[in-house]
Amino acid sequence: MSIEFDTRFGQELCEVFSAELGLVCSFMGEEGRIVASSVTERIGTHHAIAARIMRGEMDEYGVTKDEAAKSQGMREGVNMGVDFEGNRLINFGIAGPLETVRPLARIVRFCVTSLLRIRQEETTIVAAFARETGGIGKQMIEIAEDIDEVAAKVAGQHALLAELQRGIRALSEANERIVAAMGETLSGATAAQAEAETSQQRVRGSLGDIDEVVRMVTDGRGLLLELQDAMGSVVGVAQGIGHIARQTNLLALNATIEAARAGEHGKGFAVVAGEVKELSRRAGSASAEIRKTLEGLTGTAGKLVEQGDHSATKAGGLTAETAAIADAMDHIRISLADMTGRVENVAGDASSIHDRSSELSTEIDQAAAGLAEFKTRLDDARQRLQDLLGAGERLVVLTAEAGIETPETPFVALAREKARDIGQMFEQELARGALSAEDLFDEAYRPVAGSNPTQYTTRFTDFADRVLASVQEGVKRSNDRIVFCAAVDRNGYLPTHNAEFSRPQGNDPAWNAAHCRNRRKFDDAVGLKAARNTAPFAVQSYRRDMGGGRQALMLDVSAPILVGGRHWGALRLGYV
Repeated sequence: MSIEFDTRFGQELCEVFSAELGLVCSFMGEEGRIVASSVTERIGTHHAIAARIMRGEMDEYGVTKDEAAKSQGMREGVNMGVDFEGNRLINFGIAGPLETVRPLARIVRFCVTSLLRIRQEETTIVAAFARETGGIGKQMIEIAEDIDEVAAKVAGQHALLAELQRGIRALSEANERIVAAMGETLSGATAAQAEAETSQQRVRGSLGDIDEVVRMVTDGRGLLLELQDAMGSVVGVAQGIGHIARQTNLLALNATIEAARAGEHGKGFAVVAGEVKELSRRAGSASAEIRKTLEGLTGTAGKLVEQGDHSATKAGGLTAETAAIADAMDHIRISLADMTGRVENVAGDASSIHDRSSELSTEIDQAAAGLAEFKTRLDDARQRLQDLLGAGERLVVLTAEAGIETPETPFVALAREKARDIGQMFEQELARGALSAEDLFDEAYRPVAGSNPTQYTTRFTDFADRVLASVQEGVKRSNDRIVFCAAVDRNGYLPTHNAEFSRPQGNDPAWNAAHCRNRRKFDDAVGLKAARNTAPFAVQSYRRDMGGGRQALMLDVSAPILVGGRHWGALRLGYV
């Protein structure tokens, strides 16, 4: 129990006694020093008695009216010591008729002792609550991180479902096109099957016609052969006629000769002989013409026979080919019938797939809606956890401000002390001209070429390296629980980190993120809250990004750094 609390309580109690009862009351420390009173004078005691009461040599001393009259430094009343947990805490006095104020003083002592006990219990409870809150805060951070992880997975699943939705819709649309195409194909296949049957019948009819043509060609060839034979006979007759004509001509020549010999009596015979000769000539000429014509007709007939042979051969082949075509048409008809049946099955399957796709799309839509609602609830739960975590952090701040000892108290005190030291050190460096205020408050952050994650320099970076390193390293070494101690400006820029986290950058960004944290800007929510806080201190719980997907649970206490009354930034102290 602190004396400040006793003083406030004593002052309030003194005012009640004065205003309500008309009594003079005071609370006194060692040697009768008044710490709270309704008047500015000693009441019913003096230094020696006050000292004995505070040493515990007596618990109560009453000043009678007669004793007060004999003393210039005392008034009638009572003085009592207040003990708490075996220790004399303070003594108080009430001036007034002794018979009246003594019972009243004993009641006051009981009330003060009870109040102190209650306050101590409250302090213990609040401190325990604050400790539990710190533990719960860590658990809430872990839960929040788990929720974030689950939310990220849910978001990923939601995205996959959205992709699946698009795929199902595309599949449904494709199935619709397939169903339509199957319908058209089925119609075409049915029509083709009907056409194939008609064509098959036509081919069968044509095959009969072709067989008839082949028969006629074959018969025509026979007739040509007979004609060829007859023409051969005619040629023989024509040759016989030519022979008869030659004989007749010879006979006519002989008759002419004999008519000449007969003279006048042979003139009539000569005429007959002339006619016979003319007949012989004409018969020979006709025979020659007939023979020539027959020779031409015989050649033509030969060619016709040859062509007839060729046509008969072709007709025979055509018969075989036509039969093959008929067989092929039978196969085509059968294949088309089978294809029609298969197309009907595919069309039925496609229609079923389309119906199932529609049902599946509806189910996926419902699942996506459920996931979206679940994600919303996760986000709400995480926000409530963050609010609860913020309330826990505020409770830690309130308990620390009330002077209640908690696990965070030493770290709060250390951060505030070192923040003041750094502010004073900056002021001294400004006073001796080590740098200007404009340099110290420079906000022109220049990226370091090739750095990953990006590092920056300012006009005060080298100065910070020179003056901050020893202070920050000393704080880090002071407690094994402290992970880091670093000053940041009001924008979260950290010029100088602990040596452990100030390695030269390499080629691995994940390694750099964990080991090269100096000259970087930590302008996330936690970083900016620490950097821009102007209250005496701030307490935060968070997971520190260590790069490569690794995070470390951390408590962060920060205290503002003021330079000549101007807010420069904060000292951040992270511990586990």
